[in-house]
Amino acid sequence: MRGLDVTRGLAGLATTLLALAAAAPGVAGGVGGVAGGRGVVGGGAGGPAAQAGTGSPPVSGPPPSPSLVGPPCAAATAQTLVSIDGNVAERIYRDELVGSGTIADQHQVEENGPLLKALARVSALAKGKGSGTGARAVKEAANAVTEAVHGLVYSHTHIVRLRVLQGGRLLADIGGPYIIAPVGGSLHYHGRVVGTYLLSVQDDLGFVGLERRLVGVPLILHVGAVRVPLQGTTRTGSVAIPDSGPVVIRGARFQAYSFDAKAFPTGVVRISLLLPAGRGSGAGDGSGAGGGSALSCAAVKVAEVGRIARLIWLRFVLDGSSDGSFVTFTQSHTGALTYLREGLRQIAGSTEPGPPALPESGTVRYRGTTYGVTSFIAQTPAKPTRVPVRVYELVVL
Repeated sequence: MRGLDVTRGLAGLATTLLALAAAAPGVAGGVGGVAGGRGVVGGGAGGPAAQAGTGSPPVSGPPPSPSLVGPPCAAATAQTLVSIDGNVAERIYRDELVGSGTIADQHQVEENGPLLKALARVSALAKGKGSGTGARAVKEAANAVTEAVHGLVYSHTHIVRLRVLQGGRLLADIGGPYIIAPVGGSLHYHGRVVGTYLLSVQDDLGFVGLERRLVGVPLILHVGAVRVPLQGTTRTGSVAIPDSGPVVIRGARFQAYSFDAKAFPTGVVRISLLLPAGRGSGAGDGSGAGGGSALSCAAVKVAEVGRIARLIWLRFVLDGSSDGSFVTFTQSHTGALTYLREGLRQIAGSTEPGPPALPESGTVRYRGTTYGVTSFIAQTPAKPTRVPVRVYELVVL
């Protein structure tokens, strides 16, 4: 996804969130900081954590069901939360590598007639075949490759960068400077390989925008020891960010979750999420021994998935996407079974027909597995309904 597309989407997000707040009550079963809080906000411009995302508002809900009751998550709260958040961030990245949109864009490149014909012409001229073997013909053929690549990048695809080679020689490379998740393949013309390509549908800025919208946790990207200079990411100075665990940045405490992403064309981009200390403690759920949440870690986990599901729902409301696409996207990015129901009628869901009945919060046994349940009302000003539509998230315990 292009960073420009994400920026345009963010422009109207704050206004939409305010409009939806009255019509879409908070996640049932989520409690205080576990289910959201004021969003994840750092220390302001130039501070240890720049503002990153809009979390759901503080909500109160019924106490967790007996299956979610357990020892306070306490000091393990931060690690529980950031593990959920980091897993979703990794799924966002993986979707740009192997998702259906990426595969569709690969097919567009591999089946692009002007590009394949131009590559075949370049190959023939290199071998001294075909008409017009002079310098002008070679230049025209090379320009035709560049024009085809330009057309693919700046058309209706999601490609943000495309590189085409022939026999190891670079013929065209068009797109942005900070790119992740490259995928490649061979280009064939009449059954013969005439080149190879490397493309990406995700730039670093686009990934940051998606993570901020769907997860809402501050993050930073590094190539080696060098921070990638992207708007909306955290400045950490010379502090080394661990793979996982606590870290102190300019006097503020965070819980880190890091993973590696492929850089374009080669190399590694290190992506680190930095969950501010204190999220999940107080604000309605009590305080566990040693800080953190007084709820069990299972309850914290379920509520965090619900918080992220609601952010995804708000994005789909903005985009005007279908209920079915929301279900598919949410399940693929959170790992939770997702259902939209109007009373007992299922509108869309991860399985058909789905569980016979679902509680608004608590637990349910379904197909031999026990799930923690969290839910929220999906009614919006644009889609008022007589019977509220409710989104249910089923999280494996």
